[in-house]
Amino acid sequence: MHRPVSYREARIALLGFAIAVSWGGTAAQAQVPNQEPFAPAVPGEASVPTIPESLAVPVAVPAAPDPAAPPAAEPAKAMTQAELEAKVRQLESLINQMQKTKPGGAGDQPASGAAGAGAAGRAGSGASSTAGGTTAPRGTASADTGSAASNAAPSSSGGTSAPGQSLPPNPSASKRFNSPATLDSVKANVKFGPGFEIRTEDDEYILQFHNLTQLDYRGYGQAGQTNVRDSFLFPRQWFMFSGRISKPFGYFVSFAEGFDTLNILDVFVDSDVDPRLRIRAGRFKTPFTYEFLVEPIQGLVVPERSIFFNNFAQNRDVGVMAYGRMFQNKFDYAAGIFNGTRNGLVALQNEKAFSGFVNYKPFGEEENTLFENLNIGGSIFATEHQQSPVPQTLRTVVPTAGNSVAGIPFLNFNNNVRESGPLAFWDAHVAWFYQSWAFIAEYAGGFQDYALAGNLQSKTHLPIQSFYIQASYLITGETRSSFGIVKPLDPVSFGRGKGFSGTGAIEPFFRYEYLDIGSQVFSNGLADGNLWTNRVNATHVGVNWHLTQYVKMYFDWNHDDFNNPVLFAPGRHQKTSDLFLLRLQLYF
Repeated sequence: MHRPVSYREARIALLGFAIAVSWGGTAAQAQVPNQEPFAPAVPGEASVPTIPESLAVPVAVPAAPDPAAPPAAEPAKAMTQAELEAKVRQLESLINQMQKTKPGGAGDQPASGAAGAGAAGRAGSGASSTAGGTTAPRGTASADTGSAASNAAPSSSGGTSAPGQSLPPNPSASKRFNSPATLDSVKANVKFGPGFEIRTEDDEYILQFHNLTQLDYRGYGQAGQTNVRDSFLFPRQWFMFSGRISKPFGYFVSFAEGFDTLNILDVFVDSDVDPRLRIRAGRFKTPFTYEFLVEPIQGLVVPERSIFFNNFAQNRDVGVMAYGRMFQNKFDYAAGIFNGTRNGLVALQNEKAFSGFVNYKPFGEEENTLFENLNIGGSIFATEHQQSPVPQTLRTVVPTAGNSVAGIPFLNFNNNVRESGPLAFWDAHVAWFYQSWAFIAEYAGGFQDYALAGNLQSKTHLPIQSFYIQASYLITGETRSSFGIVKPLDPVSFGRGKGFSGTGAIEPFFRYEYLDIGSQVFSNGLADGNLWTNRVNATHVGVNWHLTQYVKMYFDWNHDDFNNPVLFAPGRHQKTSDLFLLRLQLYF
């Protein structure tokens, strides 16, 4: 007589039946795993799942008697209750994994059409699509696990287990009322590239994290300088968070460590209803000069931006901007109203600033032609100031953030000088990318009004003009369509059982720039002509080594010529300056 079947053994039998049902009708259609998750399926190939030996459960099965076989010495040892429970849990886990990898399940649909590479990457991480390009309904996340207190009174801003800045609502949020709102609980997928990303399966909510680290060594050719010193330093350490909260609304928040100062860098919200007209509000890059608005800092060819931009351009500011792309993606525009404070957070006067930018690609639709990636355009910046000069000291190679002592000073406004009256600058640009070449040239001009603190009615209309030309070439064969991160054809690899391998991408570069400030800066008492100069010729020669698309090294020699000797130590002046800059950059 056989003993009755226990509840746990019945569960095992049912689980085994579920495995058979789960795979019986689909094993013939399952695709063979390959390195490219969205490569076309290979017809006729299938893989049948096997159950690991660790999950095999001994089951007594009656067998036909064998007269030649001696009787068993003793029966197989029965499984303990703990061992049986472990087998059940392992089988349940296996069924869950099989259900996820069935054709038609999450991650099985290839990306197509307008979704592009980004959608492909998301699908590979678990997103699913349906016919017609629509996304699958969002799933529900697992229940939060909190303390007794947080479960009884969850935070209205963060959900269960998250700390709140205010007392929790009483009564707790519920569907009976519209406020306080009940919180969504939506499944999300995590992947790397670009940065680290969390994205819900319906693409409605996104959070990305990016990091930029730059470590410099700056050595100066003239010894004994009191304004600058040979130094290791961090010109930039940026932490960036971006994404969207529902599809029309994007956000970007970043914090920047510049040399020795930690600040808010960017904080803005985007409304992306139509690519032809988008709205951005907050603190962000203003639309003035091609080198600033288009070139990302992690993709610069020369380590720092031009002398004109660092000393006279608007940089970041707080305001509202409309921007978009139209005419078959050949025309970009941006225009905004801002506080008018260079690289500022707070308005220093009532008058606001206007900045505008246009860029046109006349041959953008002609692929694989000489001028496919030719850009022409310009920008303007105008406002009125009543404040102390910003910056007070003009310098050569330096970011406009944090402690600026890493740049050679060439002009310092006297302490009684005020920016007083209108200022207006314009800029014209040409940028051309062809195969491994990158060329850019910008010509800027304009004026700014100054006055002395004791006589604000007497204005000095100070003219300023500048230009630069820049060229680079990827000698290892990589190609460019614009400025940005370079992905080497043969990235450098350390270890992995192969030692050192790969060349990375190697890119020599050259830039010449010129800045001319009107002689009135000395004749009208704005600065001391015995200590400073009003004209600078700067030359950069160097090479970039892109080890991988995430790690890059700059080697730059900067030589400056001044039309007047500038003070670099008490009683000592120099007409030239040489900077040797070595930078290690990490960006993801």
